[in-house]
Amino acid sequence: MRYSTSSGTTTEPPSGASTQSGIAGTSTTLSGLTQGTMYYIWVSAVSSDVQGPYSIRVSETTFEVPQRISSVDVNRTITEDQPLLTVAWSTPSSDRTIQHYQVDYRVGTSASWSTWSP
Repeated sequence: MRYSTSSGTTTEPPSGASTQSGIAGTSTTLSGLTQGTMYYIWVSAVSSDVQGPYSIRVSETTFEVPQRISSVDVNRTITEDQPLLTVAWSTPSSDRTIQHYQVDYRVGTSASWSTWSP
């Protein structure tokens, strides 16, 4: 399998494309990629050290992870004998549309974390 940020042709990777070889199954994971970058991928089968033709090129853009939220504020209140914590944060910079946020918490020194679902 070869992959590159250069498009090459639909059936031939460009010279200098990265190679993953010796893949025993029918899937693999590419790591060490750059966020928000288009990658082009070609796959070929090898039998008895003879390489078959490359697949038709496919392409995919990696996700861009939003930046860390820089500011989080917590305010304690009590309403009708019910203690409340109000959590507010700033919007992180991102080239992608943020679809939602996730708030994780744990009670005291508990080892387990929970995800808040309103």
